[in-house]
Amino acid sequence: MKESTGLNIISNASELFNSKVLFRWKRNSSGDKIIKGGKPVLEFVAIERRDCSEWALPGGMVEPGDTVTNTLKKEFGEEALNSLELSTEENKLLHKKLEDLFSHGNLVFQGYIDDPRNTDNSWMESQAVNYHDDSGKALDRFSLKAGDDAKNVKWMEISRKLHLYANHYDLVKEVAKQLGAFW
Repeated sequence: MKESTGLNIISNASELFNSKVLFRWKRNSSGDKIIKGGKPVLEFVAIERRDCSEWALPGGMVEPGDTVTNTLKKEFGEEALNSLELSTEENKLLHKKLEDLFSHGNLVFQGYIDDPRNTDNSWMESQAVNYHDDSGKALDRFSLKAGDDAKNVKWMEISRKLHLYANHYDLVKEVAKQLGAFW
């Protein structure tokens, strides 16, 4: 995304915000898909933000010179896998696993987001990417553990009753729609 300057004419942020959406089909103990209303049910990795105690999608600011994909991998590792507390060797192994998972994603949204940190002169723009694990095998290799900006992390089932930070509800809804999943 291009850096922009000027007045926020939509609402009230700073720099570029990227949220990532990790989904998989919810599986029961036999590995079958759970179905509601004739449609598969999705789960996603959610973090409870340390700053406001709201549930959100893992993500963060893109540092100057970095890429969206690298930021998404880094933030997911820090917030959902507590990579900051791993040894150098453990981080290398984790990075290799994340490379595989993050090698293919689908853009869900790109543009302005209504974020509580927005001001008249700065605002958040986001790229939300869906990394779908249809088999459940890629994400099963990771043990979720909150770290960095997250005080909790868990798998959350998609539902109309979700209460998520900023516009994350809309992003989750869009992924469910794109994948033909239960909403």
